[in-house]
Amino acid sequence: MFDFDPAAVTPEELDRIGRRADEAMSKLATAMDGLGEVTGEGAAAGGRIQATVEADGLVRDLRLDARVLRTMGSEELAEAIVAALRAAQLSARGQLEERLAAAEGGERLPFDLGDVGRRFEAVQSAFLSALPPR
Repeated sequence: MFDFDPAAVTPEELDRIGRRADEAMSKLATAMDGLGEVTGEGAAAGGRIQATVEADGLVRDLRLDARVLRTMGSEELAEAIVAALRAAQLSARGQLEERLAAAEGGERLPFDLGDVGRRFEAVQSAFLSALPPR
């Protein structure tokens, strides 16, 4: 599972790994705290259709200028509404990605943060198992 010998890992190295995992989890928690504030906005039909979505993509608001109802057929109107919603969702996704990238120090981490705790526990367990009995 791991490409290293747990018996060769020093306690200092294990502490360093633990600190890095704690720092990554702390940054992720900070980023997650602000995710509820993220909203995406999008527009279509020259701004006459405006959509707002929450961070999870759920629609918060959809506004139609009365002129679009008079100037667009039902199919064209439906396509424009979908375009505004997609733009809003892409906006929200971009903001989420920016926040996560900032939490990761501006670059993607080479591992899944959700997996850090499980991997750390496995390394710790393997390390402790490799120690000579007291």
